[in-house]
Amino acid sequence: MLFCGSPLSSDENSSNGGSSEGGSSGGGESSGSSSEGPLPANNGIENIGLAVFKHDRLVGKLTPTETLCHLIITDKLKNCRLSIPDPEDENKAIDMFLNSDATPKIKVDLINGTPYIRLSVKMNSRIASINQISEHITQERIDKIEESASYYLQTHLLNYLYKTAKDFNSDISGTGKYALNKFKTNSDFNNYNWLDNYENSFFNVEAKVNIKSNFLLTGT
Repeated sequence: MLFCGSPLSSDENSSNGGSSEGGSSGGGESSGSSSEGPLPANNGIENIGLAVFKHDRLVGKLTPTETLCHLIITDKLKNCRLSIPDPEDENKAIDMFLNSDATPKIKVDLINGTPYIRLSVKMNSRIASINQISEHITQERIDKIEESASYYLQTHLLNYLYKTAKDFNSDISGTGKYALNKFKTNSDFNNYNWLDNYENSFFNVEAKVNIKSNFLLTGT
């Protein structure tokens, strides 16, 4: 189970509320609570983390950013605030509010018996403050920020997936269910032993962050 700390309202400016609990599991794996400190993004929560189990054995824990990736892939993310590198100044960051644009698309193929997992993610966003980028915003500037945000998200999603496979050998995102159609029967799938083969997986991730067009007019 994924245990979350004090929740925040979906309104980015609201105050803290009571405790909350969410949940996820995949491929027979389970996850537990973890204290990782404030998340560089929020999903209506703070102090979020994820402990990873395999066969009832603790195998590690995820950082707040990796937990965010887990929420995105399992389609449990409603909205969050994320800081990305400024493409025009590597010493600065841009705060963005993200919300899911569509359910993540996951496809699994077996290549010589090895799982090849493809993930496609689309997110809508707006920039937290126009003062962070300049008062004279242009479409070219927006395009660069979208590209930077997309690359940033894509990189972290890819790193998260490889960590679950290579470090934890635990399919906590539940990608195994997308491999079921590669087998004629449930017995064939069970005999394949997905949980043991997941550690050999390799991944391809595509992420697209789209900044709302009305930002150019309102700056909000």
